[in-house]
Amino acid sequence: MSPAGRNVNRSAARARATAKGPSRSAGAGPSVSRIAIAAGAISVSVLGFVALFLSREHAIAHDWGFSLDDSWIHATIARNIATGHGFSFNPDEPVAGSTGPLYTFLLAAIYAVFHEVVWGAKLLGTLCQCASALLVFSAGRNLDPRGLLRPTLAGLLVGLSPPLLWSSVSGMEISLYLLFVCLGLYFYTKGRDIAATLAWALGVWVRPDGLFLVALALVTRRERLGRRLAVALPVLLLFFAFNMAVGGTPFPQTVGAKSHFGIDLANRTARILFEWLVLWDVPLLNAYDAPLVALLFLMVGAGVIATFRRYPILALYAIGSPVALSLFRDSSGQQFRYILYVIPFEILLALAGLDTLARLFTKRSAPAIVLAVGMTWVGWQGYESVGKATQHGWNVQNINSMQRLLGSWAGRVTKPGDRIATNDVGAIGYFGGRYVVDLMGLVSPPRPMPENLARYKPELVLVFVAWFKDYVRVDPVTRTLAFYDPDSTYKYAAIGGVELKNNTVCASSRMLVFQRMERDRPLPGKKWFYRL
Repeated sequence: MSPAGRNVNRSAARARATAKGPSRSAGAGPSVSRIAIAAGAISVSVLGFVALFLSREHAIAHDWGFSLDDSWIHATIARNIATGHGFSFNPDEPVAGSTGPLYTFLLAAIYAVFHEVVWGAKLLGTLCQCASALLVFSAGRNLDPRGLLRPTLAGLLVGLSPPLLWSSVSGMEISLYLLFVCLGLYFYTKGRDIAATLAWALGVWVRPDGLFLVALALVTRRERLGRRLAVALPVLLLFFAFNMAVGGTPFPQTVGAKSHFGIDLANRTARILFEWLVLWDVPLLNAYDAPLVALLFLMVGAGVIATFRRYPILALYAIGSPVALSLFRDSSGQQFRYILYVIPFEILLALAGLDTLARLFTKRSAPAIVLAVGMTWVGWQGYESVGKATQHGWNVQNINSMQRLLGSWAGRVTKPGDRIATNDVGAIGYFGGRYVVDLMGLVSPPRPMPENLARYKPELVLVFVAWFKDYVRVDPVTRTLAFYDPDSTYKYAAIGGVELKNNTVCASSRMLVFQRMERDRPLPGKKWFYRL
């Protein structure tokens, strides 16, 4: 056959191959249909477990609500934004009282459309949880393009993580920040470091401690540092300017109230590292279970070795985040909520390490080993999520039965213009509909309690008494507790309260109600009290 004829035959063969679709060589990645099936399985699994959390919430609390009182702070500010009262907790009184302004603005948009915030927050959290799991799945594919086993396990482990599932229905900003973290993680593992830096910088508008992740993005690579700075700095400067405009400080007021810089390796750092250890043991087994902890450390350690040269932020954030947090806090908060964001990083490290270790011993059986360990891990998370869902139900019951109930009651027994002082402002402020004096300084200037009483003269004071024991007095005759303002004009006498039978989230099981009255008026001997 002539050269011209052979060229014609080759062209025809190429045309037939193109018509049939791309050929699949031995090294080709998974098909689009398999990727879609894996992504669908992750999404359905997440939605199924969110439904479990919601069912336990309604079965235990008999109503819908939030897992933390702080969630109602977001809701109150969002409602004020949506109703034209500005970025404020008390209407028309600007305050940097939201840790995550971007999250609060999104809730405000939801409230403006639906005139409701609970279901809007839960839907937003659920969508963020699903999207985060899928982004980790995609990041896993960037790390291991050979197949779908490790990426699918990574997506499932993030999607079904008990504390992250709890976060998705809690009403907090956690799931939205997790979305920015995972979006940046996807770009980072894709080699798009500028996009990753931008995603993590936007996340600072949801969690100010995200500055640590932005710093890592800036310092771990010299290439294109100027471009990374160019995308990060405007976002961060706008964040600082916004907080200065509404609160007079570069950070949200909640950050200043809860954070205190200090280096205390023996207490702060050791405690948060212990909490980190319990957290990243995702099945939430006892941290003293030495064999399991040793296996997890071995997996993560191998993962660090396997990925550090190309992806150093995986290890630096997973391990460095709790250490950095210990410089400003003495704990990782309720439900470890300030370090939950290390979970995707550590899962990717652990799976990379597991695969590396398995291939050291037997390349042929390595996928089977990864599958067996990974599915055991997923199964245990599912088991733990059942207990976490029950805990979530009790969290909502606690907030509804204490702060929400007392807030609604206070709104009924007071009149417009009256003021309420409390140490938990969220649900009391949202349902009370009255001006709230924050005794903890989250949405009000921090002042000693006597000064707050003298300045604002609240009609009611709703507090955990143990937090203010230095100011409370006990009448020797009636045994009634009372607070006195500094000028001795008024006293605040205990008239009732609420006690939780099964407290899973509140700082105290008992919140007492104190009413303002003239100093010479006899203290009440009879009080009302509810145990719920």
